[in-house]
Amino acid sequence: MACGNDTSHENSGNNSGNYENKVTTHTLGDPEELTPLNSNDNGATIIFQHVFQTLININFKDYSIVPVLAKARPVYTELPGGKLKADMEIREEATWDNGEAITGHDVDFSVRVLKNPNTDSKALKPYLEDIEDIIIDKDNPKKFSLIYAKPYMIAESSLSDFYIIPAYIYDPEGIMQKFTIKELYQATKDGSLDNNPDINKFADWYNRSEFQREVVVGSGAYTFEDWQVNQRVILKLKENWWGHKVKDNHWFEAYPETLVFETINDLTTATVALKGEKIDAMRGIEPKPFVTDLRESKDFNSKFATATPPLFSYDYMAINKRRDKFADVNTRKALAHIMNVDQLIESFCYGLGERVASFTHPSLTERLNPNVKPYPHDHAKAKELLAKAGWKDTDGNGILDKEIDGEKVDFTIDLHFNTGNSRRERACLIFQEEARKAGVKVNILPLEWSVMLERAKSHNFDMVTMGWISSPLESDPKQIWHTDSQSDGGSNYAGFGNAQTDQIIEDLRKEMDDQKRYALYHQLHQEIHDDVPYVFLLAQLERIAISKKFNNAYASGIRPGYWDSGFQISTPTPN
Repeated sequence: MACGNDTSHENSGNNSGNYENKVTTHTLGDPEELTPLNSNDNGATIIFQHVFQTLININFKDYSIVPVLAKARPVYTELPGGKLKADMEIREEATWDNGEAITGHDVDFSVRVLKNPNTDSKALKPYLEDIEDIIIDKDNPKKFSLIYAKPYMIAESSLSDFYIIPAYIYDPEGIMQKFTIKELYQATKDGSLDNNPDINKFADWYNRSEFQREVVVGSGAYTFEDWQVNQRVILKLKENWWGHKVKDNHWFEAYPETLVFETINDLTTATVALKGEKIDAMRGIEPKPFVTDLRESKDFNSKFATATPPLFSYDYMAINKRRDKFADVNTRKALAHIMNVDQLIESFCYGLGERVASFTHPSLTERLNPNVKPYPHDHAKAKELLAKAGWKDTDGNGILDKEIDGEKVDFTIDLHFNTGNSRRERACLIFQEEARKAGVKVNILPLEWSVMLERAKSHNFDMVTMGWISSPLESDPKQIWHTDSQSDGGSNYAGFGNAQTDQIIEDLRKEMDDQKRYALYHQLHQEIHDDVPYVFLLAQLERIAISKKFNNAYASGIRPGYWDSGFQISTPTPN
């Protein structure tokens, strides 16, 4: 294994039988849906990586940006009027499954889908909202230019999440061809197309259930085979896939004939399946069995390699600021002081984690505000802040109460986590016990992932324990922290933000000077810290195991933690 200073293996040489050319990896839950551009949950993303392709992406080995559909990374030029141009060209070899060449027209169509105001792609829209036009070379349609209305600090890296999709599958009637990129860009500003019949017709078509679960077609190495709900998603390797002609980077490595994403929503059960070799690769193994069982077992280590690369994500508890009981910032600060994150790291993570105080990963020090520190676990301070917010135990029942809108309300919190995630369950249990000591009653209510995500998007919660996945590259904070992302399925679940913080985000997004941009990160970190929309928890080291029956298997900090389509069956050792 590469990464995490663990044992590497290029060829284990200890296999004594022939293996089916199949890789089975563990997933904790079904994907939310499989409509490209619409779904951005982790379960869908790890499947999309094999079915669809982006223009550029991140190399799993060294975290650099590498071209995928594009021949090379984009070339940026500043234009008059403060605009930005990105020149790109699609690879000559790139074709759709029907044999047609992939061109700039396909990029154009994909942008149109994203800019349709009624497609369910709210999470991705902010990242490409500044594209106001696409110019396609008349002599070579594989060449094109993206025109941005203004500079965008992650104009390049945002393309790593933007899947290019075939119009012949997703818009056979050519509905979106009735609108230019310029018209759609303007409509995002003035809402002029929100109720357009053709816009609505396409959105209804694209958002339909068939694309979510049945019709999943892209230019990647694998084709969608089957989705057995709450059991597994199966992909099959395409015959004569065009990418096999390219050897540039791991995004063109596709060796297994079948990829199976096995859904087991209980980590203990999944670990048993791993030890029984019913699963070939697993990430997110619970720390205790990973450290005290798997890594201590000679039998397991003879069959699997383990690794602990840095995980570019963090856990948090979102506080729904829209609820009256959380309206006073002193209440939210008290909740941050109540949570004992160090206990979570020590007792559950076995030291494989560290506290976070903002949305920026602790390793990215230049973007971190050095003055923003995690709220310490401090019951005395929490009680002081709760009293300041008006919470008292007026009836002697051990639970604080407060008059809200003329009615006495006990301070009770419904706290959700996703079923099967024992780390988040432990975080909730710790919070529940520490809150009890402060006079706050916490009801822990586990939910299936899809149900919890819908509650978060619809703001139907008190507090919810979740996580955000990022990357070593810069990410745009607008999706999570801008007030525009509070509605219509956006990811600002907590309801954070005001005109001042929105302006910081807007300034940050267009600032191309690194040092000035870092200063804006620092401002935003401070604003979030002072407002306490989240109780920030921790960033982990990943816990990964991969079967030694594979060559070319290595661990990465990029989700899912390994490039499974690059796994190659080892040659058995002769008896």
